[in-house]
Amino acid sequence: MLRLIVAGCLSTVLAVVTFAQEVPNVIVERQWFHGDRAVRITLFDNKMAVTTVREQGRQVFFRQLKLDDVEYGVYVKALSEVAAEAGVSDRVPVEAIDVGAKVVLNLPDVPQQSFSYSPLQILDLATGRLVAVLDDLELRVTEVSPSQEALRLWVPTVGERVELFVGGESDVTEVREDGVLILENPDTGIITVVPWDQRHLVILRVLD
Repeated sequence: MLRLIVAGCLSTVLAVVTFAQEVPNVIVERQWFHGDRAVRITLFDNKMAVTTVREQGRQVFFRQLKLDDVEYGVYVKALSEVAAEAGVSDRVPVEAIDVGAKVVLNLPDVPQQSFSYSPLQILDLATGRLVAVLDDLELRVTEVSPSQEALRLWVPTVGERVELFVGGESDVTEVREDGVLILENPDTGIITVVPWDQRHLVILRVLD
């Protein structure tokens, strides 16, 4: 009995560690607020870019795009060139305006920083360039095929197979009442625990 309990504990620890390892890091993120509407563009270090739109607290739009190595490098380079100076002058608290954006930068070899700006202000050159890069990335992701929104509407069942952001495939072995998914790699046996609100960060797509 003790051996079974220990084995169960080890499996739980492995699942938690595996999930923590597979969640990508944010490189840059912008949240654009306009009343009860919020538009978010996020670029992760696994080269995945995601755009979501929330209205009155509910997600109404979801798109994602996997960049290739060259595209990802171009965006990171463009952001890194202006990160040190962007948002330094004329910062505007998002809470003080009806319309505005908050940007968080977590680029490699650059100190993490965040700033806010309003569309009513005149942006300095560095901030303007960074905003232009984010606008371009958001537009590209927004125009991705609507078929990719299927993941947001997906109702998982045991036995389905998914492709992960980090590569490889896993089978759905359990769907819990709180929305948590238990995935298992059929080749390695590695178990991944995926909370409901983290599916879009872990699962790339559902396979037929």
